[in-house]
Amino acid sequence: MKQIFRYITIIALALSALSCVSKIDPIFDGSADERVNQQIAHVEEVLMSSPNGWIVEYYPASDLYFGGFNMLLKFTEGRTVTAASELSGVQTTATSKYSLIHSAGCVLSFDTHNEVIHLFSDPESSVGYGAGYGYEGDFEFVVLEASEDVIRLRGRKTGNFMTMTPVSESIKWDEYLRAVRAKADELREYTRLKYVCDDLEVEARISERMLTLMEKDEEGKYVNSYYPFVITSQGMKFYTPIKVGNDSIEGLVLIPQMGDEAAFIPTNDSEGIFRPSYPSLSEYVMDKSWWFSYSDLSPKNQKLWDEVRVLLDAAGDELVHCHFGNVVNILGEFFAFKFLCKNAGNGYSYLALDLTILSETMLSLQFSEQGDWSGKEYYENFKFNALLTPLGNDVKKTFNLTADDIKDPQWIKFQDVNDPDNWFKVSRSMIYYPMEN
Repeated sequence: MKQIFRYITIIALALSALSCVSKIDPIFDGSADERVNQQIAHVEEVLMSSPNGWIVEYYPASDLYFGGFNMLLKFTEGRTVTAASELSGVQTTATSKYSLIHSAGCVLSFDTHNEVIHLFSDPESSVGYGAGYGYEGDFEFVVLEASEDVIRLRGRKTGNFMTMTPVSESIKWDEYLRAVRAKADELREYTRLKYVCDDLEVEARISERMLTLMEKDEEGKYVNSYYPFVITSQGMKFYTPIKVGNDSIEGLVLIPQMGDEAAFIPTNDSEGIFRPSYPSLSEYVMDKSWWFSYSDLSPKNQKLWDEVRVLLDAAGDELVHCHFGNVVNILGEFFAFKFLCKNAGNGYSYLALDLTILSETMLSLQFSEQGDWSGKEYYENFKFNALLTPLGNDVKKTFNLTADDIKDPQWIKFQDVNDPDNWFKVSRSMIYYPMEN
């Protein structure tokens, strides 16, 4: 009897449990298809909620090599989209169809040709990486978030994240794109920056739409960090925030005049700023052409040039130009003493120099015993070794450098640290017939 009662109790408990399960609310309302359709309808509603369209921070290429570009999109009834971008011309627009599909989430697909949008994804385009590659961008995007304030996307091919924000109704598309282009032109003037915050200084470089931070590690070696950005009408916005010192910087606003020079101010709450940076005098020597003249030599060195002048005059020849400059040929790259003589007949000749940067204002020079055939001929037959003697013909010479303006020097003076009588000045301006000037 007890065993029968036990069975009845178990059955009753089981029925009770089943009764409870049937009363639990389902986790999701509606079927999977209904939920997908609701999500797509929501995204479509949001896309058309901005009457003047959206600004898209578009990043092509999975390696973010090109940085970001501004694209404008306006979505209208019938799943129609009108597009413009800073690369396609400020007054160029293109209209096409788009679709919203379900594929591991809602996907926004620009699946009919649009010359503005597909400029970034067309592999046959000659821009970007060139024909066969193009910009390697996306035309299909997974919608990660959609609200009337922001839409966040991820490119299906590149995996790059992109942000869409509404365009104010007071903004005209062509005016906005002109402002962006103007800012891009302005930013090209600032290839070198320095982050400054209290005692911390970090060098930075801008190349196209990439900012590179150059920080030193514990061994004093430079470690580079790369930050792609999109240009705004005020400055730039980074793909991911810059991490430098204690700062996390989302973007920079260019202030052309802040004190006596420009400054880049963070768009978010940050203590440091970026200021323009300049090459050292030693770097300027390597980067530019610097021209010699007789009048800018010390008396000791003028006597050496006089020896060469006698030989050139006897041969009916003349020194037309001579300067420091870089040479690139099949033999390699050289820093050199370059010269043009009237009778040489083959353009510039050169005698290569070994240049070693010792500090921002100090370097050493020595003739490397290399040069082209014409350079060697003048070295042997016209005593051009005398022209190289002040520079380090057979003995390495070390020089202190001074200039008229360390930010934009027009002349640099070389002073031999071991010989006060050995000095010369070189000029940024081309000088003809240096033995007469």
